Amino acid sequence: FSDEEGIIVTPRQSLGYDTLVIAIGSLSNDFATPGAKEYAILLESQAEAERFHRRLVNACIRAHTQAEPLRPEQLQVAIIGAGATGTELAAELHRTTRQLIAFGLDRIDPDKHIKIHLIEAADRVLPALPERLSKAATKLLAGLKVEIHTSARVAAVLPNGVQLASGRFIPAELVVWAAGVKAPDVLKDIAGLETNRLNQLVVLPTLETTRDSNIFAIGDCAACPWPGHEQPVPPRAQAAHQQATHMLKQMQRRLAGQPLRAWQYRDFGSLVALGDYSTVGSLMGRLVGPSLFIEGYIARLMYRSLYKMHQLALHGLTKVSLDTLAHIITRRTEPHVKLH
Repeated sequence: FSDEEGIIVTPRQSLGYDTLVIAIGSLSNDFATPGAKEYAILLESQAEAERFHRRLVNACIRAHTQAEPLRPEQLQVAIIGAGATGTELAAELHRTTRQLIAFGLDRIDPDKHIKIHLIEAADRVLPALPERLSKAATKLLAGLKVEIHTSARVAAVLPNGVQLASGRFIPAELVVWAAGVKAPDVLKDIAGLETNRLNQLVVLPTLETTRDSNIFAIGDCAACPWPGHEQPVPPRAQAAHQQATHMLKQMQRRLAGQPLRAWQYRDFGSLVALGDYSTVGSLMGRLVGPSLFIEGYIARLMYRSLYKMHQLALHGLTKVSLDTLAHIITRRTEPHVKLH
């Protein structure tokens, strides 16, 4: 392992194992699009998020203080990928930019000068979710004046915008890439294990890799068959959570010399938070039937409850309770947008 200056922190090591579980997640997939690595922000790390924050704040301050007219790409943000991440980001940016401008940047008219473009190669936003969910999100985003470009394949990312395969050019000062994920390149054909085109390790229903029964893979880096579907289990948090729970029981069976059991994915639905404006979602399972569509306050409450459940699993009841209480007390006094 080497630090950011290239200095070795720990040398290369070899560790023996009887059973290996690989769960290293995924990274953004730019599909080798020209210019994506150079000019798009991926938001897959804290450093990238901080970089985007700085560039957004600086772009607004620059536009406020400059004497010359705005260039075509100034104060325009292009988000490539209208999945849950891109759609949520578009709605959140609408709110955040207006809060930022409220800090005395009165030369900027947010309705006139700021534009958010949401670009999707499929024929609708949230293409992996039910169509009713997509229509609700599209209606809300249209109300926020987010410009939605569907059936729009990106040909290249340029310093001043996005070039579409159709020949259309979308000017943008900031470009965010949120179009799909892939497993880290280190997994590609590692140790002779079977991988797919997304570098995911192909596994059996028992979560064993296809070519080595001593190696397991779970989460976004695993391609697990989904009975009744052409594609493998989607790389979602609920799938990873279910696999982790199943893997614990698999290890207990393995140590006890018992046969392993196949894992079966259960889709409990999806929730998409659109900033402070709304939340839309669909619930699935035995209690609600094939599918139940929800939106508004109830959906937002369920979204926040789900987030708190994730926090509880990581940090425990005491810390989460104190953090929640502190947030309630300080939410009226803390800044919503940091200017430094």
